[in-house]
Amino acid sequence: MAYIGNRPANKAVVAGDLDPAVITGQTALAESPADTDEFLISDAGVLKRLDASHIGGGSLNLISTTTASGDSTIDITGMDSTYKNYKIIIANMHPAVDAGVLNVQYIMGGSAQSGSYYNYYNHLGYTGGYAYNASQDATMAKLVYGSIGNANDESMSAEIFIPNPSETTFRKMIIAQYGYVDNDAHTRVGQHMSHWENSTVALTGLRFLMNSGTIDGGIFKLYGIS
Repeated sequence: MAYIGNRPANKAVVAGDLDPAVITGQTALAESPADTDEFLISDAGVLKRLDASHIGGGSLNLISTTTASGDSTIDITGMDSTYKNYKIIIANMHPAVDAGVLNVQYIMGGSAQSGSYYNYYNHLGYTGGYAYNASQDATMAKLVYGSIGNANDESMSAEIFIPNPSETTFRKMIIAQYGYVDNDAHTRVGQHMSHWENSTVALTGLRFLMNSGTIDGGIFKLYGIS
């Protein structure tokens, strides 16, 4: 295009020249970015594009929340190939019966497994020292070692890591850490590991149940880790 008079001088685009609608007017992403999605960043003043795969992972994506209320069992399902790893966080699990023990069974093939194929180990620390318990070929895995108190202000909380539950090469396992107030109002903290030795079928969930009585209360949240 020809100019009449002097041609305008080149001018760098600055922040004030940009209309926010350049971004807000676009379609919103309604899920976590895929590894191939890209961001525009300033690297020491130089604009560069960045693949989402280079951004730190470990984000927890809430899948479900279950609140216990006098339940004989709590089933947490929803683990599939969407995420490689999953986590369940239990907050303030309160047993109906004093000196209760929280157990776990694996949900595989559409049902909770109760065969004698659970191998588990618990390591416990408390004011009196240290202790452990373990078992092979049990019908369920003890998630905690010791007795959880059921006074109004006593409870147990835990964080359970479920690695790659959908793959079918390796035996399924869970790894957990937990803390609780016992039936003598003492503080206890422990670690748990268990696995199912009978097959390598995909794990789709976990069932929680007490050794006696019901799960009076508590919040169970399932997260996918991205």
